[in-house]
Amino acid sequence: MSIERIYEFTSNWYRDGRSQRTTCQGRRLFIERFIPLREFAGLFGGYVRSADSSGDEFLGVWSHRTCQRFRRILRERGAQFELHRATPALRLKILSNSN
Repeated sequence: MSIERIYEFTSNWYRDGRSQRTTCQGRRLFIERFIPLREFAGLFGGYVRSADSSGDEFLGVWSHRTCQRFRRILRERGAQFELHRATPALRLKILSNSN
């Protein structure tokens, strides 16, 4: 059984650099085993969802502090993963910010 990867990288959502933020994401199926999507608003204030070229979805958060909290909650809930600081080849699908 392979260890899941969580990616932490600087986003490049906008070409002019407006929204370059630390982003932390993992495969959606893995993440939602430990943090259901319905909990993201209360825990993190929103979420970012992306996909790779094969269509696999990724789910996570943005901002340095929120990324730290995201990883801590995953670990507290039993998730085992490796942190990779390389930028994965993902395309932004949805960015949700709850007020």
